[in-house]
Amino acid sequence: MFLKFLIALLLWSTLGTAYGSVRSEYEVKAAFLYNFTRLITWSEPSEEGARLTICVFGRNPFGDVLQQLNGRVSQGRALELDYPASLQQIDRCQVLFVGAGKARNLAEITDYAHARQILTISEIPDFVDNGGIIGYVKEGNVIRFEINLLSAQQAGLQINSRLLELALRVIR
Repeated sequence: MFLKFLIALLLWSTLGTAYGSVRSEYEVKAAFLYNFTRLITWSEPSEEGARLTICVFGRNPFGDVLQQLNGRVSQGRALELDYPASLQQIDRCQVLFVGAGKARNLAEITDYAHARQILTISEIPDFVDNGGIIGYVKEGNVIRFEINLLSAQQAGLQINSRLLELALRVIR
């Protein structure tokens, strides 16, 4: 239990330096998203100087909050934001936030993304039960997340054990 507390403190301390004080639900979700990029390893090595592209597919619930991530560095790679308009345009993404409006095409999106080693994240209910890798879950006023480890492994992604310990639920 103490170890979980220390890990949570570490993650939250990163949030503080990234955002000063975390106020809104989407500031918390953006901070988690940033930390996910730090604790997940892609099996395909990145080229030197390559960027790590975070995409929002569908309606952007973050507003301007994600702009604070643009240019930050994660695992030696500068983060950049992109907003693809079609499924074929997500090929340039390493991280894909799937907007709630894309729920009816979820199977097609996650299959396409995972075949291209793209980390999928969403707040769509039951996202991880339907093939997504990380799903945000709201418990009262607290934002948590669930992880589908099987989907991550199928996509060729390795999730740090510290992140797995913090997840509300892990599907193995």
